[in-house]
Amino acid sequence: MKLKYTGLLIVLAGLLVSSCKKQTTVFNDPYANAKAPLGIITDPQQIPVPASGAAGIQVSITATGLVDYFKAGRLKFLFNGSEAHIDEVTATGIKVIVPAKASTGVTAFVVDGQLVFGPIFTVIGKVNIDPTFVNIVGADNTVRQAFPIPLTTQLMLMGNFQNYANAGTVVRTNRIVRTFADGSWDRSFLSGKGADAYVYSMAQVGPYYYIVGDFSSYAQQSGGVSKIAKIQTSGIIDTTAVTTYTLKTRFVPTFNGGVTGGGIHAIYPVGTNKMIISGGFTYYVSRRYDQNSYNAKDSTIIDSVDVRQLARLNDDGTLDRTWRFDQAAVGYKGLPGKSLPGANGPINTLQDPSGKILVYGQFTKFDNVTAGNIIRLNTDGTIDQTFNAGSGTDASIIRIEYNATLNKYIAVGAFNNYNGKASQYMVQLNYDGSVDAGFTPKVFDGGIPYYAKILSDGLIVLNGYFKSYDGVIRNGFAIINQTGALQDGYNTTGNLTGLIGDTYETRSADNKRALLIMGSFSSFDGKIRNNIVRVTLE
Repeated sequence: MKLKYTGLLIVLAGLLVSSCKKQTTVFNDPYANAKAPLGIITDPQQIPVPASGAAGIQVSITATGLVDYFKAGRLKFLFNGSEAHIDEVTATGIKVIVPAKASTGVTAFVVDGQLVFGPIFTVIGKVNIDPTFVNIVGADNTVRQAFPIPLTTQLMLMGNFQNYANAGTVVRTNRIVRTFADGSWDRSFLSGKGADAYVYSMAQVGPYYYIVGDFSSYAQQSGGVSKIAKIQTSGIIDTTAVTTYTLKTRFVPTFNGGVTGGGIHAIYPVGTNKMIISGGFTYYVSRRYDQNSYNAKDSTIIDSVDVRQLARLNDDGTLDRTWRFDQAAVGYKGLPGKSLPGANGPINTLQDPSGKILVYGQFTKFDNVTAGNIIRLNTDGTIDQTFNAGSGTDASIIRIEYNATLNKYIAVGAFNNYNGKASQYMVQLNYDGSVDAGFTPKVFDGGIPYYAKILSDGLIVLNGYFKSYDGVIRNGFAIINQTGALQDGYNTTGNLTGLIGDTYETRSADNKRALLIMGSFSSFDGKIRNNIVRVTLE
């Protein structure tokens, strides 16, 4: 038995060795053709000398292993992607000149396309984070818009946040807050539970505020709100007492109107007792609380009317059937009356001081008339024939803003031409819809713009997911002039990570010109700034 057992072990060992030999595979060295290490040693955490400065100054950075590359003409140095002139290279460091188009960010040594990252350098320019804006923690979600409160320096901020300036840890700040000029939270605004979903915009009509969005409740009211609420200037929702069928008393919103099928994205006051709303909605709704029916006792009866995208409402919530409404058409459930058809795709809107409303987005027809993603409405709701966009754009328009001083529009989107003329991603328009020939957009690289706004002096703020504009590194943020070129001195800030929703022109505490920038972003100029930041313009 012992001999048989030993022999079996020998046979098994031989099979194992044979099996291992058959499975042996020889692979090529994956690093055989790799470039040799550069041998450049530097500390990315070091502080350059000086640590910040304007274009044209000399900066010293400590590093070794540079001399041979410099002598061979193979060494380059970048400030956030912009190549700098090298003044001097020694065994222990480099001296370089900050280039004219440099911006704040990471520096880098470059040899034959290989990068060795250096320290961060701050380029000083005319746009700087305002130290007098005290809310540096921002908000926990999107800040959509700022509404200036008349006769004060305070603002109403709205969006999708639930915690503004860490105030949400103390009391609810759900999607709407009132702030002081320095950005601090005004705790005297009595919004209660706030809104249960996105608040997009607001307007003042008469003595009341009207807020709009995707919400179905505000403060203590959760059964009578449909995307719009009438609130007092203190923040309290305006309510009234009604008597039900069983003679019970209920307190319900005095504004008896709203929409379903989609949210309200914009609201515009019309005089002192009307408002225009726009969005993705498909029905107007109102409520009856005293229906004389035993089967419906104490139930809220909701009446619906076929109304799409645009509507004019009275200040009590009733539908104004004299504006963009066909009373002879067959509507919801065969009832008489429905709105005009509107656009065959999603829309956004913008009202100018004359009361005309620009409608834009992604549609090929509006009120059954051919339209290339853009039209304008007269104050009576009819299509404005004096606005001649021709064939419009060949793709969607993401954002349009209007400047009353220049009487011009600026539009950005995914389009490549406007009315048959090449204009990639951006176009400036005269008030009649024609292209402003004096404005020439430059090349966006790495993405498209999502936001553009003409400031009071004609400068234009740009934002999107682009990496560069006109060949200059501008990660997500740029300021250009009325020719379409980058404005000198205004493009030194670092990255903006995210999207801008609104820009409000204001003043800093030390009376410098300033911009309050809001949106959905996590950082500005390389610094954590959650969804809101104020910058000064020197």
